[in-house]
Amino acid sequence: MPPGHLDTRRAARCAFWHTAFGRDAVLWSPPHLLSVIGTLCVLIGLLTGTDRHVPAPPRIALVAGVLGAALIIVMEYDTDVPQFTETLYLPLLLATTLGAAWVITTLVPGRTRIVLVVAGYLVFRVVLWVLLTSAGWLVPDLPVAVAGLFLLALPVPLWRWPVAALAVTTLQLLASGTGISSVPPTPVAWSAVGTTTVIIVSMIALTVRPGTRLRSGAAAAALTLLLVALAPPPPAQAHDPGQGTAYGTAQMTVTGDGTGQLTFTITGIRLTDDTGLTPTRLVARRAGEDLTAPLRAQPGTPPPGTFTGELALPSPGLWFVYAQFATGERTLEVWVPVGQQLTGPQSQQRNLYQPVTAATPPPGQILLGAVLLAVSAALTVAAAVTVARRRRVLPPATT
Repeated sequence: MPPGHLDTRRAARCAFWHTAFGRDAVLWSPPHLLSVIGTLCVLIGLLTGTDRHVPAPPRIALVAGVLGAALIIVMEYDTDVPQFTETLYLPLLLATTLGAAWVITTLVPGRTRIVLVVAGYLVFRVVLWVLLTSAGWLVPDLPVAVAGLFLLALPVPLWRWPVAALAVTTLQLLASGTGISSVPPTPVAWSAVGTTTVIIVSMIALTVRPGTRLRSGAAAAALTLLLVALAPPPPAQAHDPGQGTAYGTAQMTVTGDGTGQLTFTITGIRLTDDTGLTPTRLVARRAGEDLTAPLRAQPGTPPPGTFTGELALPSPGLWFVYAQFATGERTLEVWVPVGQQLTGPQSQQRNLYQPVTAATPPPGQILLGAVLLAVSAALTVAAAVTVARRRRVLPPATT
């Protein structure tokens, strides 16, 4: 059996999601979100089962894990590999940070505990940043905007949630503007207009009806999520591209001049059959943006040939570039990640594979996925509320 067909069954199983919904949704696909929600439920379960007499450091570490697990949802943006428009980042950041903080403050009594939790999480991220930088790995952005949650310790129950939301928004604008965050300042600024409007409306509502106790900022988080829902993302366009069956390998070399002008050369092609390759195009993708350019065969090279093309990447960040070919009845492609400011050559050997094609998902399938995620979130909230109520009525534990 040809090597390209040895893992056909495994590739078919792995490609199921991509075939249904597109190249990939990575962290936002139901399988991945289910694992994130499962991690949150495990951490919350451990937290609720921990005796109140347990020393503070383990409890703080456990609660900081809740905040960290929630922020996994925006990790693609923090690692500079966004698939969807970057205007979604700030609303998602607010929803995850405020939602996690609500669970934390509900389960852990004491207004100042949130300061220790946020500080502990930020220290962890700094240590992680140092370790990954030293090892030469991809380094996530430092989440400086999370420091806005420190304001939840303010002795003003009515105002601390919208004030903390404004602080998170302001810090993210500063982080994007100074380059600390890899999310550009323009999409963050556009998002800030909408999120700040929601926060101000919430503050006005609290002023007009001070007797309405919006517990723990749940209403502000819900309104932020509504903003996200009103602007659903398009199908994912890059990263973890949902590779189908591999039919060979190729050496993909990228040469950059530091300004975004890149030259791509595909050589050393080894196919599992004798089918010839016809170059189609180069495609660069980042955050829902697609750029295309011609892909040409160099004359005089022996089959299956050598191919070249040029692309100009307009904005900083990590892009995913695909070289696409037609071969018989199949379409094949090879891809490589490349930084817009690359200087000099970069070469990698990659699989030449048949990409999966996306079918349009029926509305019922999308609705079912949304319902499942909503039920999971509701169960998490219900668990936090139930445990908090029981702790108010049960006598203190004895040793």
